[in-house]
Amino acid sequence: MKRTSMVLAATVAAGLLSAGTASASDWTMSYLRPPGGDAIRVVGTDGAGSYAGHSNRGLLTWSGWMVRNHGFPAGYDTVEAVDENTSKAILANGYASSTATKRSFVFQNGAFQLLEKVPGYAQTVVTGMNNRGDIVGRVYNDPRYGSWAAFWPAGDRAHPVLLDSPPLLGPVDIDHDGTILMQEQLGGAWLWKDGVARQLVLPEGVREARAIAIRDGKVLADLQGGQRLWTAHDTSIPVPETMTVTALNGSGLLTGCLRTMGTDTIPAAWTPGGPVETLPAPSSGCGAIVSDNGEIMGTLQDDDYYDKLVVWRRG
Repeated sequence: MKRTSMVLAATVAAGLLSAGTASASDWTMSYLRPPGGDAIRVVGTDGAGSYAGHSNRGLLTWSGWMVRNHGFPAGYDTVEAVDENTSKAILANGYASSTATKRSFVFQNGAFQLLEKVPGYAQTVVTGMNNRGDIVGRVYNDPRYGSWAAFWPAGDRAHPVLLDSPPLLGPVDIDHDGTILMQEQLGGAWLWKDGVARQLVLPEGVREARAIAIRDGKVLADLQGGQRLWTAHDTSIPVPETMTVTALNGSGLLTGCLRTMGTDTIPAAWTPGGPVETLPAPSSGCGAIVSDNGEIMGTLQDDDYYDKLVVWRRG
């Protein structure tokens, strides 16, 4: 990052500190080991300090300072990590160019386990997994004719089923109690469990929402005019307007970044009822994942082409 950009970010941060923002003195920053390769993304955590992601070279895992590349499922050209749970199971999607097929996998104990197809559907794309091991996703044959919500129960993934959910609802994430966060096409966000669908109640005058994540009954979504956090389907509060939130954990800690007057962003954390906390960072960046243990993983811009991977810990 150019020096002028760092000065701008620091100047704007100083201004934000006087408007309900706390300093970053309680947080420390360290780097995740770079794995090599291009298009690196970290998307999941076991909640205890290990992380999962992918690059153009394969599925990646981080544990302490060690990073490992597990390659691709046999016969597939790409793999994209989607989620990780407390059992260190990693959910991923793969693509085989030779057959133009999309299938999904669970990587655990050093091996890729292919998820069974829903009978009658050739393609699968998974979107979330809970700590119990339940999985949600979409199945289809020809994407031009739509897709259908599907469920792989933790105890019997060999027999996935179509969800009897309302039409035009696609699964986004699944909570640990089995509640599925769903997105309506050109509409609102919904909670679906045990055959009952409840729409998130939006502020007056707002008709659309984009569901982001659900954790222990808390839901994060984008709306016109800003983001909101729901603690029940009919109860929500706004995210501070200076902040863009990307993730949350079960205790209600959220992360993301503060916007500035330029293109830089300042990594930040927020717990409802408290001030937004800026995270220590030598350059522009953003938080991306919150672990159950309170760690925040994110990225910082660098003079090099690729972002640096970092972890913030309190204390």
